[in-house]
Amino acid sequence: MNNKVFDPLAWASQENNANSETKNETKIVSAPVVNPSASVPPDGELAKAQAVCDELIGRGANIAESYDDYLQLGFALAHGLGASGHDIYHTLCAQSTKYRQADCEKKWQECLSKHDGRTTIATFYNMAKQAGVDLSALSRSYPSAEFTSNPQKPHGCEANENLQQKELTGSSQNINNQNLNKNNTPTAGTQTKIPQSGEETEVLRFSFSRTFSQDLDRSKLPVTLQRIVSENDSAEEQDKQLLTSIDCLAIAEPNVYGIYGGKRVYTPFYLFILGQAGIGHKGAIDDIRQILMPIDEDLRKQYYALMAEYKEEHAAWEARKQQRGKNAETAGQEPEEPVYRRIFISADSSAAAFKQDLYNFGGRGLVFSTEADTLSQALTQEWGQFSDAFRKAFHHESIDSTRAKDKQHIVIDEPQLGMLITCTPKQIPELLSPKQNENGTSSRNLFYCTKGNLEWRSPFKEKKPTADRYFEIGQSIKVMYDQLASRGSSRIQIVLTEEQEHAFDEHFRPLLPEQIGLYGEEFAAFIVRIALVAFRIMMILTTLRNFEYGHLADTQQQAFACTDDDFQTAMTIIDCLVAHTAFVYNSLLRPSDDASLTIQPMKPREQQLYLALGDEFTTKEFELTAKSVGIPLKTAQRYLGNIISRHQLIERTSQGHYVKRKRHNV
Repeated sequence: MNNKVFDPLAWASQENNANSETKNETKIVSAPVVNPSASVPPDGELAKAQAVCDELIGRGANIAESYDDYLQLGFALAHGLGASGHDIYHTLCAQSTKYRQADCEKKWQECLSKHDGRTTIATFYNMAKQAGVDLSALSRSYPSAEFTSNPQKPHGCEANENLQQKELTGSSQNINNQNLNKNNTPTAGTQTKIPQSGEETEVLRFSFSRTFSQDLDRSKLPVTLQRIVSENDSAEEQDKQLLTSIDCLAIAEPNVYGIYGGKRVYTPFYLFILGQAGIGHKGAIDDIRQILMPIDEDLRKQYYALMAEYKEEHAAWEARKQQRGKNAETAGQEPEEPVYRRIFISADSSAAAFKQDLYNFGGRGLVFSTEADTLSQALTQEWGQFSDAFRKAFHHESIDSTRAKDKQHIVIDEPQLGMLITCTPKQIPELLSPKQNENGTSSRNLFYCTKGNLEWRSPFKEKKPTADRYFEIGQSIKVMYDQLASRGSSRIQIVLTEEQEHAFDEHFRPLLPEQIGLYGEEFAAFIVRIALVAFRIMMILTTLRNFEYGHLADTQQQAFACTDDDFQTAMTIIDCLVAHTAFVYNSLLRPSDDASLTIQPMKPREQQLYLALGDEFTTKEFELTAKSVGIPLKTAQRYLGNIISRHQLIERTSQGHYVKRKRHNV
């Protein structure tokens, strides 16, 4: 019996039969038909197919544009790789603009269940060859091993474990347990256990542990913010307090603007704080809204006073009408009912009510909700489709609305809307659907992920309500609000120094291509808007500091320059939020990803890259390492993005600098 194993990669790399001596003879190559129920790929086949996939991605090749190719590719990978071909199929299909993750997954499951062996893995290699991949070179790098099928071992057990062991000790044996130093030469490194395909991966809490408060000099914060964080030593709690406070302060600073990109911009921004249910982060965040309650209470008092006055005037007007009978028109004009103005806008609103509330408060308002379901339910109702207003308000684009029933037309010029939402990870896909990724709604938001404290905390530590302390701080914030609101058309401009403008550009100029390389071009919109929020935070801090110095009371002051302390504080905060936002995007929002809350297994080539990198490395060292192990730069950047956000084995500590996280227990 001939035990020679059919090698589809070598077969696909052969020249066409045009040079055959008998041109009319059809040459038939027999391939073994794999039992559809045997889903374990031959030893080394997965690594071989992944290498071909990487070459295709590196070339920007799209081999699944037509439906026929889309289907053939699925059957070919299902035949040769079984369930292990899942990621390769999605990766290659995602090169088409027609790609939809849910549809692709449905087709993949169909291919797995219905493939009968008539379309083999050789079809995939032939498609790659036609796209320009040099299969002959790859065939030499990945020679066939003997095929041994063990029907008693299902996919994910012994055969797959052997494959993974070979990947770590075989193709990567020259770099296993080694790292590269700055000269790109092997040095002893720290071995970290990597989740393997086929192992049961640990289901972890959805969290991202990076914080920024420990990197801030608290004494250099504006005094108001120092008071807010003074009673908390936890970096994560301080982060939440600062972020929530700054988001709230933005709405308390009317008539403050800056020039950014040649346009007038204002202080409000959108923030989502994520955490698992039951970790107690919502209550603490809700308490901080008390810093705005003195303003809100004053607005209500004004409304009630005006309403009482209106009722008296309206009753007198009605009496005059009654007295004059047929001459009722001489009773004068009917008094106008005052509008109800609030600084907070309900998340549970119709589109019309939302716009009306924003209009009533002069185009300003804060959507503050600790129950994300309220907002997501409103967004899914016909009457609640106001995501267009969110998109326009972020960039202060005009919002207009006409209600035929009331013959009312409102126009909000330069709307200034803030938003703070707390939610669980599973609520994010409900709030921000794939459609909202495409239309830009998602990229207007910043994200911060909380790990939470699972230890018991005594409920008797605070001797008085924490909300009262924040309300007291809010009394001084109301004074700032009143000073700014009373300026009328005399606005205050916040400016950066030339040195700060240069530092801002030097920070974000390399950050944009770095993040695009890690997470794809779709993430560019996030970075561009994160930079705008960085400037807005500088405006908020500068305004607060000048209020504390007593400068806002001088109505002759038309501009204030940002201090270096406030500039650095904003940049420290925003650099941390870049990492959190990238984590959420890569885990929950990225169109081609399955939103999973687990640490997913690495692909063999990701493992190879990870093991080759040093414990600490720069962007330049990363590029040299990728080249040394033969991984195209764009593919390597994508792998690095996965290792950072999905596998959580590397952390981006600052722009262009990375460090491996020690996770021995994963």
